[in-house]
Amino acid sequence: MTVYIVNAYDIMTRTILPVKLHEQMTVTVDDIRIDGMGIVNITPTYPVYIADAIPGEKIILEVTQVDKFSGYAKVIEYLETSDKRQNSQRQYLIDAGTAPLVNLKYEAQLELKRAQINRLFQAQKLNVAVDTTIGMENPTYYRNKTIVPVKWQDGHLTSGFYRRGSHELVPMTDYFVNDQAIDQAIVKVRDILEKYQITAFDPDSQQGAIRYIMIRRGYYSKELMVVLVSNDEIIAHEDAIVADICVQLPELKSLIFNFSPKKDFVLLSPNNRTLWGEKTIHDTLLGYNFIIGPNSFYQVNPKMTEILYDLAAKKAKLKATDIVIDAYSGIGTIGITVANRVKKVLGVEVVPGAVADAQLNMRANHVENAEYILADAPEQFKKWQDAQLKPDVVFVDPPRRGLTSELISATVNMAPDRIVYISCNPVTLARDAAEIIQQGYDIDGAVLPVDQFPQTSHVESITVFKRKH
Repeated sequence: MTVYIVNAYDIMTRTILPVKLHEQMTVTVDDIRIDGMGIVNITPTYPVYIADAIPGEKIILEVTQVDKFSGYAKVIEYLETSDKRQNSQRQYLIDAGTAPLVNLKYEAQLELKRAQINRLFQAQKLNVAVDTTIGMENPTYYRNKTIVPVKWQDGHLTSGFYRRGSHELVPMTDYFVNDQAIDQAIVKVRDILEKYQITAFDPDSQQGAIRYIMIRRGYYSKELMVVLVSNDEIIAHEDAIVADICVQLPELKSLIFNFSPKKDFVLLSPNNRTLWGEKTIHDTLLGYNFIIGPNSFYQVNPKMTEILYDLAAKKAKLKATDIVIDAYSGIGTIGITVANRVKKVLGVEVVPGAVADAQLNMRANHVENAEYILADAPEQFKKWQDAQLKPDVVFVDPPRRGLTSELISATVNMAPDRIVYISCNPVTLARDAAEIIQQGYDIDGAVLPVDQFPQTSHVESITVFKRKH
């Protein structure tokens, strides 16, 4: 008979919780979680998470939610505040969670992001140097795209973001992180929809038409795209709404209707219908012209993206003889911006519209040494390996979920000299780094954080892996 030894303390802590709902207690904040929430460790195995709480602060909290593994609380009173705290006078951003670090001084935000990356690598038992986070000179009003929910609330069509853990929309006109022209456009479009009494999707009833207003604006071109994301296939008064939006937004270049039913669980579907103007807008990045559609992946912080891509190319130590593969190539931004430094760029992307845009962008920028292929990256990597292709550098810029083991194996099987990993999620970066190292690579130099997302807990970073010889 097998005998299992179970820690009695673990059983007790899962059945008898160390906190009660609505309990108030005086505590000191221990840490900040990767999503920007403060952490108080009630016991070694039971954390409570609190918005707008900075390590070292002494607070009175009230517990608002509990389960077997963790709890949530709100600050009732600050007894001792951190010297890293600032009063942004934008509590609504904390309530909605859209800018959880807005009350943390910017230098402290940069250090927090460096420390979080460092800690995640240490948790993987990887001894890696992490450079100082590269920050923005003006870390506000930087986003070139936003997707904002709308809801009928208190007799008005309201735009903003939902309060954490609720179906109550926090009204906003100043989002603090968007291009201010985008903020103004949201209000104008919302007011036009209200004028015609257009229904909005309600998360409680699961009924209503408009789910989101999406705005994109070219940083250099100033071209404006508005996308009405709808739960219903048509909206009333369409012609009048289009006419009003065109009058109210003189920068408008593209007005799109996106049919995206809530039941499909996506923000935007591929189902776009042009209501007015062009299907796309244009903007430039590092001097190259890019076509941007409603579904295009295009970095949201244009100034820092130019710094990010330039630094990634420099850390890759690109040579004129290099063959470069750009996995997750999207609309071709990375590959096209490095093509003049290398012999050949091969991009692979699984989204058909992105590949079509990449090919257009390549031709528009007179890039003749690049090729963009519609395929699943691991499968295409195997085809390239069978064809005896020997890449020198592979760029990967994955979504937040990171790389799959299949893609990592397919990459290392081609034995590139360098893998350049541009990450938007340090949790999956550290996990993937451990696997890449296990398969025959070392980290070359320091990990370099770049603050693409000031006032939020997110951070981009560049890590270069070099093959062991």
